[in-house]
Amino acid sequence: MVINEKIIAREIHGEMVLLNKENGDYFSLNSIGTDIYNCFSKGMEIEEITDFLLEKYDVEYKVLKQDVISLISELKEKNIIINK
Repeated sequence: MVINEKIIAREIHGEMVLLNKENGDYFSLNSIGTDIYNCFSKGMEIEEITDFLLEKYDVEYKVLKQDVISLISELKEKNIIINK
């Protein structure tokens, strides 16, 4: 999976705004979502993202991992993340 090349991403005040330049759809991420997106864009896998974020946020591993999986699934549904 990779980030769709039709997506323009801009970080504004710690939050990410994503725009699909093909259809005009946009999506915004809060600070945790932005961290997940940035890790994913660097090629990190779900386990690596979860481990990285555990050091930054005070949250249980299971909860954080499920949040990472949920966001990645949502980004796939919106064609922000696509299969290679």
